[in-house]
Amino acid sequence: MIPPRLSQVEDKEVRFYVVAQTSIKLALSEEAVRRGTDLWSLGGAVLAQWVTAGCPDSLSDNSAPSSPAPSPSSSVAGPKEPEA
Repeated sequence: MIPPRLSQVEDKEVRFYVVAQTSIKLALSEEAVRRGTDLWSLGGAVLAQWVTAGCPDSLSDNSAPSSPAPSPSSSVAGPKEPEA
């Protein structure tokens, strides 16, 4: 017998397996360390963003990892110019 659908389902975190090349797993593991998280959590976050974006067929081609440039400290930046 097929169970009936539930009106409310708990959206809990679960672990599941994906298949990828060894080099991809290694790169994701290293990136997880740099971000202070684990492979499973980072992989889940990446998948969640992909699903939230509507599961696009391709992702934008970024050859370099995107990370915001640090703001210069006030001692290096110098005084702010007055607005005209």
